[in-house]
Amino acid sequence: MKLVSTFLFTPEQLQEMQSKGVQVKQYNSEQALIDGKEYVDANIIIANHRTLQKEFLEQCKKVEWVQMAHIGIERLPMDYLKEREIIVINARGAMGVPISEDIICKMLMLSRKSATVMKNQFNNSWTKVEGFINLSGKTAGVIGTGDVGTQTAIRARSFGMRTIGINTNGRPLPEFDETYKLEELNEVIAQSDFIILTLPLTERTTNLLDEEQFERMKPSSFLINISRGALINENILLSYLKNKKIAGAALDVFVDEFKLGHLPKGSSFWELDNIVITPHCAGSGDGFNQRFSSVFLSNLECFVKGNPERMVNVREFGKGY
Repeated sequence: MKLVSTFLFTPEQLQEMQSKGVQVKQYNSEQALIDGKEYVDANIIIANHRTLQKEFLEQCKKVEWVQMAHIGIERLPMDYLKEREIIVINARGAMGVPISEDIICKMLMLSRKSATVMKNQFNNSWTKVEGFINLSGKTAGVIGTGDVGTQTAIRARSFGMRTIGINTNGRPLPEFDETYKLEELNEVIAQSDFIILTLPLTERTTNLLDEEQFERMKPSSFLINISRGALINENILLSYLKNKKIAGAALDVFVDEFKLGHLPKGSSFWELDNIVITPHCAGSGDGFNQRFSSVFLSNLECFVKGNPERMVNVREFGKGY
């Protein structure tokens, strides 16, 4: 059995895989993996969505499992992967900790007006800033109760916040005081002081936050998005931020960033004073390699033993996530 990977395992992990009869070829970049041509007869491939496209996969005659080292799978050729019955697994479970901590950080930055405070510091200005709010007693509306959303709710509760969440069917979860179906989005938005997007981008969730949803937001509410920019109608968001119809936003992702790999310098978002912008880095942090490799090696054990039904985080075709 052969694995080619752009994720770099430790020597101990490599030895463990080799003891199971797995030949491993590691690469420092996606281009190096492509240039190496070892993928042609690989059974397992760990790479990103830019590599794992149909033209590439058509050359991989023996591939049975493609593994992503991140969460979003919306740019994979899912119809083709389904046709070939290739197992698709993402990094669910490996990013919940860093992303949820990033969300809490953004909540605190917004509630404590950190951008204004730091601007004063850089200008050597000892100026009191008014209007701080506390997280305690506020409501966190988490749109998407997967690993990231659940980890966020746990941390929000530690600040004394009420947690309400949305999932596909409104199933109750212990980390949330209340849960709702996606169809009840407007009700959750109306209750929330912090609206937090942690759900995947699918056909159904594109422009999930449109004019109707913004009209339901409290003027004092904050919006946080660490998922995908296209979940939000950005033109309406810009209007609401410019006109102070909501208190502020913290955005790690944007529509342009998704297309271009960055937020252009000419973007209107840069001009706002009630926004926190980060360069799609919410999932960064120490410990990722250990969390990711732990789940992968457990799945590999099942795969090698011929028990793929026991593998975790296998993505369901048709759902889009």
